[in-house]
Amino acid sequence: MESTYGMPPGGGNHPEWFTVGEAMTNTAEGSTVDVFVNTTPICPNMTNAEFRQLMMRLRDDALKLINLRVLALSTLWAKEQARVKAYFGSTDEAMRQELVKKSNALSGVMNGLRPKNFIRPDPEAEKVLGCVPNINAPDGVVAHVCSPDTATHTIAIHEKFCTLPQVTKSRRDSMQLTLVHECSHFEDTFATVDYKSIYYGQFMAQRLAIEEPNMAMKNADNIAWYVCSADE
Repeated sequence: MESTYGMPPGGGNHPEWFTVGEAMTNTAEGSTVDVFVNTTPICPNMTNAEFRQLMMRLRDDALKLINLRVLALSTLWAKEQARVKAYFGSTDEAMRQELVKKSNALSGVMNGLRPKNFIRPDPEAEKVLGCVPNINAPDGVVAHVCSPDTATHTIAIHEKFCTLPQVTKSRRDSMQLTLVHECSHFEDTFATVDYKSIYYGQFMAQRLAIEEPNMAMKNADNIAWYVCSADE
């Protein structure tokens, strides 16, 4: 008999209830299965239910921005070229086609994100996903992913993420931009890197487009700022 844990009787949709595990058991009296759940808030300034709702709002908003860029690349190319040039240093047809293809892939991954995709950092879980935890990660990291993890698209959320503004404004990082940045790392989207670990932020992304345009589309923050920047 299959049993699901963490759900209220009859299923229910209360925001604090969620599936934590499934197991097979028998009908013997007293038969039990232990499931251990870390209920510590991922963000200390909100409940986990509030966090899940927030991440779904951020996903929806980021998805709209990605799809807006795809539309502009496809039907408003004359206007979009200035933006593409600013973040990728080129406006040739090969660049446009690659952006359309990979942006559509990014849209698909973003659309598939659910609350279960967002977890607190867990070195053991990352080993299972195929990555060795980076012990030299900078103190300011706000989120990270295992880029080969195209099966689950798990995103680890650090506590510093919780203090960011939700929306990208005035050249400042945001939760929204972080979500696009992290999803661009997955190998089934843009397979980006954090180039030389210095090309973060709008200014540095645009600088990279000028100095090393061949690397611009491979740098995560270039993708993130291209998608999220309010600049025309």
